[in-house]
Amino acid sequence: MTRMVTAAVAAGAALLLMIVMLVVILAEEEQRLDCAPGGGGGLGTTSMPPGSVVKPMRAGTYAHTSPYGMRWGTMHRGIDLGAADGTPIYAFADGVVAEAGPASGFGMWIVLDHSVGSEKMSTVYGHMWPHGVHVKTGDTVRAGQHIGDVGNNGQSYGAHLHFEVWIGGRFGGHDVDPRPYFDAGLEPGSAPRPDSSDPPGGDAEGGGDDPVDLVAAVTDTRGTRLAATPAGIGSEARMQVNGVRGMRTVAAKFPEVRAIGGHRPHDPYPYHPEGRAIDVMIDNYAAPEGKAVGDAVAQYFIDNAGHYQVADVIWRQRIWLPGSGWSVMQDRGSDTENHMDHVHVTFVPSPMATGDEEYTAGSGGGRAADPCAGLAGPGGDVAPGSVPGEYLPWLRKSAEQCESITPSLLAAQIEAESGFRTNAVSSAGALGPSQFMPATWAAYGIDGDGDGTIDPYSIPDAVMTQGRYMCVIAEEIDAAIEDGRVQAPNGRAELYLAGYNAGPHSVIREGGFPTGHPDYLNQTRPYADKILALEPSYRVTNKD
Repeated sequence: MTRMVTAAVAAGAALLLMIVMLVVILAEEEQRLDCAPGGGGGLGTTSMPPGSVVKPMRAGTYAHTSPYGMRWGTMHRGIDLGAADGTPIYAFADGVVAEAGPASGFGMWIVLDHSVGSEKMSTVYGHMWPHGVHVKTGDTVRAGQHIGDVGNNGQSYGAHLHFEVWIGGRFGGHDVDPRPYFDAGLEPGSAPRPDSSDPPGGDAEGGGDDPVDLVAAVTDTRGTRLAATPAGIGSEARMQVNGVRGMRTVAAKFPEVRAIGGHRPHDPYPYHPEGRAIDVMIDNYAAPEGKAVGDAVAQYFIDNAGHYQVADVIWRQRIWLPGSGWSVMQDRGSDTENHMDHVHVTFVPSPMATGDEEYTAGSGGGRAADPCAGLAGPGGDVAPGSVPGEYLPWLRKSAEQCESITPSLLAAQIEAESGFRTNAVSSAGALGPSQFMPATWAAYGIDGDGDGTIDPYSIPDAVMTQGRYMCVIAEEIDAAIEDGRVQAPNGRAELYLAGYNAGPHSVIREGGFPTGHPDYLNQTRPYADKILALEPSYRVTNKD
């Protein structure tokens, strides 16, 4: 039986591995390899349109437990949203972190300053645990970014989010009832789909609705096949796989871009000669409309740095590095040298493109071309005949959602969860072959086969959602391993499985496989051990 606590795509952190560089541009231009399944830090992964306001929690993960107003003889200046410990909290709007840390009565709080339309305001998020605060003072955040996790810290009598709205700012303004602002917010991640039925660059794979972001496809494997870069825009000659995919993505997503530079034989730095950097030329770059296009291109690659294996982004005399954010660069003397007229994107090294690759957004050129492939393990493809036939294609498709999971691991997990029974219901109310609790299903359920329903008893829906949720868990745990909060002496897979069973916050809070509660010893440990023992029986071997 799985006891799951909702998690979300981490807003800012990703697993970072140092890579060997031939030349150091500047001291702060250290290149890093981002192997996390999701976005690449900085402003965090968010698909919300600019100017959005967003509910701070996903539907199905909370209940309104206390309104704004007088309570117990004192003024309650916010609303309370009861939720499981560790449930993700999202930024209400674009803004800057004014405070992130301890606060009297709040335990740990986050205060964000925003400009929504012409109105200056702050939002306040209270009662997090220290490990549940994912931003720091001075950070820039995007609407819908995962900024923290629900806790039960400070003057709190049960896990919940305390949410406030202050007009004019938390420090100097006045509080108002947050409920109308909450009700006006979009669901996190609910960016509107483009009107066109045909995705840019080719037909979407699979059925059903297109991904929210047709090019990044960060949370969905129904990715877009990317058409070759038009000859009038740029040349793919002598480019590496990651560079070609970045070039094709720009051509597909930003039709206002009319020129993209790629390989050139002579340059002071090796990245263009190596074929792993692109220059996205910006028309009317000094005008507001030109700057807006450049900002959008730069932010797109930052938000999806993990999927596109971005090593750096340079725009308007600033450089962005995974894990470090933006830094000002030295003046090089001209608009071109200062990157005022183009956005420069460097990618992690990859094989040279041959022209035979099939590029799909978010794929990185396939597992063989991905330097992060097999990092987490274990497992591989599912051996034919080892699972019921209707599961086989969906196990393979689901495992494409990130490099941290494999079809054989997912198969072993389903056996442990339900024995491949589609109508399984646990005593705790977990549903379907992958055993999702209703609140988690509401937050993460996928219409895997495009039939218009999202059904936990459907094999395509359940298996695709299982993989998606495992990827979300892996991203959070990988980030915690990278910054030293979590140790993985026995490998990462057992921690991902513990996160699926007991919630990723339990792994992060205890710094490794959780042991601090009898349930972890009596349920979570046997659960992970069983799946890891079963996995080889589903895996393709050389004799298959």
